Amino acid sequence: MNAPPTVTLRQMQAFVLVARQASFTRAAAALHLTQSATSALVKELEERLGLVLLDRTTRSVGLTRGGEEFLARAERILADVAHAVADTHDLVHKRRGLVSIAASPMSSSTFLPGAIAGFAALHPFVRVQLHDILTDGILEEVRNGAAELGIGTFQRSIPDVAFVTLFEHRLGVVMPAASPLAAKRRLAWRELALAPRISMSPSSAFRPLVDNAFAAAGVAVERPRFEVGYMGTAVALVEAGLGVAILPERAAALARSGSVCWRPLVDPAVAHPSTLVTRAGRTLSPGARAFVDYLTDHLGAASGKAARSTRQNRTAAPKLESARSAE
Repeated sequence: MNAPPTVTLRQMQAFVLVARQASFTRAAAALHLTQSATSALVKELEERLGLVLLDRTTRSVGLTRGGEEFLARAERILADVAHAVADTHDLVHKRRGLVSIAASPMSSSTFLPGAIAGFAALHPFVRVQLHDILTDGILEEVRNGAAELGIGTFQRSIPDVAFVTLFEHRLGVVMPAASPLAAKRRLAWRELALAPRISMSPSSAFRPLVDNAFAAAGVAVERPRFEVGYMGTAVALVEAGLGVAILPERAAALARSGSVCWRPLVDPAVAHPSTLVTRAGRTLSPGARAFVDYLTDHLGAASGKAARSTRQNRTAAPKLESARSAE
């Protein structure tokens, strides 16, 4: 089977303009070409197609029957190309687009809403789609293309997914503000050996950080009083006076009241990473690239505010200010 003839957009543009203007001279002016160059383009097109498209006389130019049929198709093709170029231009300049994000519940309820709001103010025609799910679901959605970006904490890697750390949270204790432990500015892991604990479930990516830190501190702990799947649930149980929870600093912002506080843990100090995941080897869409750039700037600015707040308030032990200033 013979391959179809190869024609160019330039050849089709020349033919359409000549047909619509009924003049090689006017078509050449529109194309910014000489009349002979325009005539050559149309002639090449006819040769490639094996069909005479235009009847030429010294005084006029008219369409043949085959030219009439081809003209309608050529105009549709050129219009489709023009629309595709315009749509792509809009994507590049963020005048439209979709950014799909799969994120952990903690990310979705702490720093992401502010970042999405700020991004939307800058790029109002780019739609952000947020799906808050657990860790394994995030990785799967990114791997299969359901989400372009994933944000969370991960204890395993999978093929075809790239990982980049966005920032790290310090681990500390969320506890009732009335607890005797709240009088201290920081706590050692051994001080929690006998405290009733609310822990993340063993399947959580966060749980190994806590278990390993207790082991590194040489602390034998009893079974947690509660094991939960969501950090928001853990904070709510602390608010109800049912124990203490070892969580990242930002998790304290999930509290619905001022009845809890957060204190950093030391000996050892442990950090909880928030990671951005994308499909390896895939170029991000312009909207997604812009969102990642905005998010990193947003988080950097928030970290700077938190650091300044900490320096300014060293003589005090506020309840949730350090967590909220990092938002």
